[in-house]
Amino acid sequence: MIARLLLANLLELGAGIGIAAFLRLPFGASYLAGIGLTGVLSAHLALVHVTYGWLALAVACAVSLGLGYRTGRLPALQLRRPRLGLIGWPACVALLILTVHAWPVFRSKPLDNYDAWAMWGMKAKALTIFGWADPHLFAASSAAPLHLDYPLLVPSLEAVTARAMGGFNPEAIHLQFLLIGVAGIAAFHGYLRQTVSRRLTWPWLVVLGAAPAFVGQLLTAYADIPLALFVGAAVLASAAWIAQGAGGLPIAPAFFLACAALTKNEGVVYAAALLIALLVATRRLRGVVFAGLCVEASLLPWQIWLAARHVHSDTLLTVHSLEVRHPGIAPLALHALLRPALSLDSWPLILPLFGIAVLLARATHVAVFGATFVVVAFLGLDWIYVVSPLEWSNYLSYSGDRVIDGALVGAAVLTPLLATQRASRIGTP
Repeated sequence: MIARLLLANLLELGAGIGIAAFLRLPFGASYLAGIGLTGVLSAHLALVHVTYGWLALAVACAVSLGLGYRTGRLPALQLRRPRLGLIGWPACVALLILTVHAWPVFRSKPLDNYDAWAMWGMKAKALTIFGWADPHLFAASSAAPLHLDYPLLVPSLEAVTARAMGGFNPEAIHLQFLLIGVAGIAAFHGYLRQTVSRRLTWPWLVVLGAAPAFVGQLLTAYADIPLALFVGAAVLASAAWIAQGAGGLPIAPAFFLACAALTKNEGVVYAAALLIALLVATRRLRGVVFAGLCVEASLLPWQIWLAARHVHSDTLLTVHSLEVRHPGIAPLALHALLRPALSLDSWPLILPLFGIAVLLARATHVAVFGATFVVVAFLGLDWIYVVSPLEWSNYLSYSGDRVIDGALVGAAVLTPLLATQRASRIGTP
C-alpha cells in the first residue's frame, strides 16, 4: 500500500518536472508543481465523470515531460549535488529527522479531526467510491452544512492517493499530507537557494518546518497548510519575477495562485492580496491582469458547476454576500486573527522577524510587495467574518487560527529573502 502511494507521488513528481521546465521553475519546486497539477486536473475531471487513476497519472507525467523536452527547457533542470556547508548539513539532517519521526505518526493517526472526516475526507471518500463528483451528494441540500462550495483540489488529491493505495484508508491518508509538506519545503528551498545564502536558507527552513502550527495542522488533514504552501510558492515566484525586472508575464505566480484558489475558498483572498501587492510594487497592470485571469480560468469550471446546481457559498465573499452582516466586529476579528499569528505556540517569531526584515529592506520592491501582501491578506481575511452569514464569534473560534496560515507562510518564506536585500530606491522595475 505504501509502495503504491510512493509510486503515485513519483509520477506526480515526474509531471512536476515537466511543468517546472515549461514554466521555468526551479527544480526544487517540481514536486509541489506536480502535486498542484494533479490536484487541478483531477478536480476538474471529477466534474465531468472522469476518474483520475493510474492511467491519468502516467499520461500526465508523460505529456508533461514531453512538453518540457519539446520546449528545450527540460535539460536546463539539472539536479546538482547540493553544497550544504557547515550550516546546511545539520539543518538538512534536522529536516530529515523531522520527516522520519513524523512518518509513523502520520501513518497511524485516525481521521478524527472534525473537518477532516466530515468535509474533506467525506468528499474524498465519495470521489474514491463514485469516481466523480456525483451531484446527488456534492450538490445535495442535506449536505450543505459541510461547505459544498469549497473547491475539490484537496479531496481529489486524497482520492487519487486512495486509488493508488487500493482504497480509502482513513489513517494512511495522512501520509499524503506529510508528502505535501515535504514538497512545499523543497519548493521554498528551490527558490531561496537562487538568491539567499545557505547559512540563512537552511536554518530558516528548519524554523518553518518545525513550527508547531505547520506540523500540527498538516496532521489534521485539513486544507489550510496545502493552501499555505501554494501561496508561499506563489509569493516566492512573485518575488523572483520582481527581481528580474517584472518583465514578461508572471506565469509561475499565476500557476501557484490557480492551485491555491482551487484548494480552499480563502485562496481567492490570498490571490487578490498577492495581485494587489504585485500591482503596488511593480505597477505592471498587464502582468497582474494576466495572473488574475489565470486564477479565474482555473476556478471557472467549478463556478459553472456550482451555479448549474444552485450551490451557494456561506463562507466567503460572493455577489450575494457583500452585505456587511456584522458591523463593528472588524477590529475584534483582526485582533483574534493576530493572536495566534504572534503566539509562540503556533508560529514562533515568524511575523515579528518578517516585520524586522521588511524594515531592513525598506524601499526595495520586494519589501513593498511583502508588506502589502501580508497587510492586505489579513484585512481580506478579517472581512470574511464581517460579511459571513454565520455567527461570527463561533466561526472565528474554529477557523481563525487556520485561515492565517497562507499569510504567515508567505511572510516566512520572504523573510530570508528580505534579509539579503539591499535598499534601493522605489521606481519602475
